[in-house]
Amino acid sequence: MRKFRVIFFLLAILATSCLYGQTPDGSKMWVSLEIASGTAGFRINLPHDGCVAIMANVPGKNQFERIWGPKYMRQGTYGLNLPAGRISNRNGTIELFNIELTPKTAIGSRGNGERQFNLPMGIDVDKVRKELLIADTGNDRVVRLAFDGRFLAQHGGFGLSFGDRSEEREDSLDEPYDVTTGGFSDFYVADQNNDRICIFDSYQSYRGNLYPVKNDRRSRLDRPRGIKLDSENNVWVVDGRADRVYKITTTGDKLFEIGGFGYSSLQLKDPTQIDINQLGEIYIADRGKGRIAIFDRLGSFQSEMRDHLKTPTGVAIDPDGMILVCDDSTDELGLYTPAGVRLAMFDKAHDGTRLRRPSDIAACDNFVFLLDSGNHRVISFERRKTGSTVPWQAGSPVVE
Repeated sequence: MRKFRVIFFLLAILATSCLYGQTPDGSKMWVSLEIASGTAGFRINLPHDGCVAIMANVPGKNQFERIWGPKYMRQGTYGLNLPAGRISNRNGTIELFNIELTPKTAIGSRGNGERQFNLPMGIDVDKVRKELLIADTGNDRVVRLAFDGRFLAQHGGFGLSFGDRSEEREDSLDEPYDVTTGGFSDFYVADQNNDRICIFDSYQSYRGNLYPVKNDRRSRLDRPRGIKLDSENNVWVVDGRADRVYKITTTGDKLFEIGGFGYSSLQLKDPTQIDINQLGEIYIADRGKGRIAIFDRLGSFQSEMRDHLKTPTGVAIDPDGMILVCDDSTDELGLYTPAGVRLAMFDKAHDGTRLRRPSDIAACDNFVFLLDSGNHRVISFERRKTGSTVPWQAGSPVVE
């Protein structure tokens, strides 16, 4: 049987010396790649400890995707095998990086004014408009702020969605738990006490209910909590009292559900928040079981994170695939690898005051925003990424 084999020495710092058979410099990052018998073998030298990720171009698109990692690795030389089909005829980079978070500012205090909150529970980032959306639960509203804390607008106000029609407004909210950005400047609100997901736009206009569908008795929510929009524009909703998570289309059709009360690893207890990574994997803050439960894109249980966790309330995935988790028993924010290893912990704001019952997290390239619910404020962290990259390119295999 013919054996297909090709060796690629990537564009690394010492690529020339590698090609001539010299020993690579162990004090610098270098990578080699070998493809044979359906397997792509990377050999990677790491000059220092850090997180490693392999990025590859998306065929037909001017963008890159993460095909492996990030994984925290110690200094040294390692071998890593991937299916050749994921590597052949593609190019990309291998990253060695570290993430540093530094608390910078605190926004808000208790009250109902423009920069005040009352036990806020959910937060999201509109990366296009560079705005924060905050579910100000105790004030029955959604507040929009600029990244620097400037007040922009508020939406909602107290009301009963299914109450007396002569007294309610369509855009009224009753203890909204979470909010997430959507397409075309829309955002979705988990209206907790009204048992619904409703839609607003950035011009303060109420656009109706997404779920449950009117007059459909099979579609019901019981105190919805966390909500998130994935890369395919599906809406993921945590149904609090039902201990379930639903995947819903933007037309209000339920695709499938995860969880249900029980004691197996497949089931949930008192879930609160949710996030979805680039690969479609689902991370759920399973508060009652003291873990972050991880499912694949089809809803099959994969693994769980428990390191230093007691009652995790918020979970977010940062732009580099790292996991941020807050816990309202330990009053901490933790930075984790996808494998569940905690790399850093924060329990204070920039002024030294302690966190109190943090509830949710939002992350973007340069900032992480923590909702410090017990202190009725938002804590901003500067996010700084340092490290190095090595480009790689793999062509078609040739016959040996």
